[in-house]
Amino acid sequence: MDNSFISYKNNNIDISVKTSISPEWIEYFINKFGDQKEIENGETIYYLRNKIIKVFDPILDRDIVIKSFKLNKVYDQLRFRFLDSKAERSLKAARELEQLNLKTPSPIAVIEKRGKTKELLFSYYITEYIDYDFNMLEIAKNFKHPERDKLKKLMPQLGKEVKIMHEHGLVHNDLHAGNILVKNFDNRPQFYYIDLNRARLKESLSEKDKINDLKRLKFNETEKEIFFKNYSSDKWCYYKNEVAKARKKRRKFVKTKHKIRSFFGTRKD
Repeated sequence: MDNSFISYKNNNIDISVKTSISPEWIEYFINKFGDQKEIENGETIYYLRNKIIKVFDPILDRDIVIKSFKLNKVYDQLRFRFLDSKAERSLKAARELEQLNLKTPSPIAVIEKRGKTKELLFSYYITEYIDYDFNMLEIAKNFKHPERDKLKKLMPQLGKEVKIMHEHGLVHNDLHAGNILVKNFDNRPQFYYIDLNRARLKESLSEKDKINDLKRLKFNETEKEIFFKNYSSDKWCYYKNEVAKARKKRRKFVKTKHKIRSFFGTRKD
């Protein structure tokens, strides 16, 4: 399967698209969604910081997912004039995962437009839709979940896959259970890693990089032990302890941040 991409500009719209996708599809997508600040069609999957919708694509003859990135903060509006957009970052991370034979919803395209001062007018990351069994968070958030045993069974594979990411310098930077989809649980489970716009690729990762990337994973003690033994068989106890410390620090930071926001009446986006 050809996973290569081409990038070009068409009517001031920047396009990065899989080479196997026809020009007809690009024209259809831009005509349908290009000037919409809010996509109204389709089924909304998520709508908070960004908007994610599932739509049926008549040209590709399948469901696709469109992630539309919002830049509500002035800081973001300014810095993304000079940086790769979140959509571009998502595409780079997805292609890196595929290079490592790890799964993510297969990227189709990034389509975006900038204004005269390079401000983002719209920015879309488009992927295939994955008909998954469950989002890992559905079970992980409840320590008494009736299907909690499923997580225990998945921990060896998850530990090994995250190890592969880190060995190749890839940090997800938002690696929590809600960003891991599970498919084919009853046969050969597959993990699909999503929400990749914070991911970064480095030449190598420090211990601090790895620990910071792991600290959002919330599992019980048995699950953590299995995970870390598969992540690092010789240093599993070290990582388990250090990640626990980092999680505690993070909880304290988040609690303080929420208090400050509450005091000033700042909304959480």
